[in-house]
Amino acid sequence: MIRRNPTLIPMTDMDVQDVRDMVAKQKAGLQSHQQLMVKMKRLADNPSMSKEDMEMFEQMKEALARSEKAKRLGLEPGQFPPSSHVW
Repeated sequence: MIRRNPTLIPMTDMDVQDVRDMVAKQKAGLQSHQQLMVKMKRLADNPSMSKEDMEMFEQMKEALARSEKAKRLGLEPGQFPPSSHVW
């Protein structure tokens, strides 16, 4: 395999700032995700959970899964991929 020099992409200060903003946004999202997981674990470990609590817990897990899928597909938060369900 022949190696070549990498192609340099000219970037302005605004481009660099955009990248920094995206990284900061991702870090904030990761931190909020970790806090949500701690809350979910605490809720799941509570032995006095009612049926409604368990349903809410499952809904939170589904919402988190949709959010992760949207991130993998490169969608903005709040945008979700089309459902695979046939109604």
